[in-house]
Amino acid sequence: MSSVWESLSTTVTSAPTNTIVIPLANEGVLTVQGADALKFLQGQSSSDFAQVNDTSSRLGCLCNLKGRAIVSFRAVNWQENSFHLVMDAPLVTTAKTLLQKYIVFSKAQLSTLDLAVFGVMGEGATTLITQLLGNCPTAIDEVMSNAQASVVRLHGESRFLVLAKPETLATLWPLFTQQAVIGDLNTWRLGQITAGEAQVLASTSELFQPQELNFQNLNGVSYNKGCYTGQEVIARLYFRGKLKQFIHRFQATSAELPALNAAIVDDTDHTQGHVVLAAKRDDNTVEMLAIARRGHLDNLHLAETQQALTLLDLPYVVEVKE
Repeated sequence: MSSVWESLSTTVTSAPTNTIVIPLANEGVLTVQGADALKFLQGQSSSDFAQVNDTSSRLGCLCNLKGRAIVSFRAVNWQENSFHLVMDAPLVTTAKTLLQKYIVFSKAQLSTLDLAVFGVMGEGATTLITQLLGNCPTAIDEVMSNAQASVVRLHGESRFLVLAKPETLATLWPLFTQQAVIGDLNTWRLGQITAGEAQVLASTSELFQPQELNFQNLNGVSYNKGCYTGQEVIARLYFRGKLKQFIHRFQATSAELPALNAAIVDDTDHTQGHVVLAAKRDDNTVEMLAIARRGHLDNLHLAETQQALTLLDLPYVVEVKE
């Protein structure tokens, strides 16, 4: 757990409220600062950083030469020429090492500021954020920032990501927890899954392309912004190829979560996909986002446990060229 949370209560609690706050110590932040920060990131990532500003955020990926996502991130421009990339904490070092190879030619610097990251969810989230921070973003990817915090409206129903400095968190967190339930990572993952918002974690790094993660549906892939590592493969898949597999949402009856990258097979035991994210809906139900081959979505089950999968709806439609 990040040191910013050590002196604060993060114990899961229940109370009569429809708002949940979730400490995301599993998330780390890599910061790119300097006059060339935007230009540098524009040439390194799948997202269009020309659209990342003080009122707008974007998802994106850093990819390898094969077009596979090494890291996925949420980019937040909080303070001038400072882009905070929120990502799976174990991948921060990987991303920093990768970007360090190229940033020496730019007027920009990399740092790992100890920013706190937490989520706010639920019907009362907008009201609570407005009450405590003075305003709240309403449109998807919209950002509202002040000296205390930066808040991003995420995909899905009433989901927000908050960045705060450690000295601010000590005051801000107790105010949130006085009026909201403290949730856990499973609750956050379930929100991601319901929203169809995949994330690259350390165990799935370099396995999938951004389009296979449906990032084109989440404003996380730009096809006309210019070159970046992996862009040739990603663009070819869009303009010339057919997207053969991509994220679907499934449900299984189980008390245990499947391992990430666990194989999904059909009734002939042919592999048709792999698990990307998983969370418990209740004690006996698991939901997951999984890469699966289009046209092969019937009679699927987890290879290791033989648990049958039920296909669930996503809140968007993935368009595939025929």
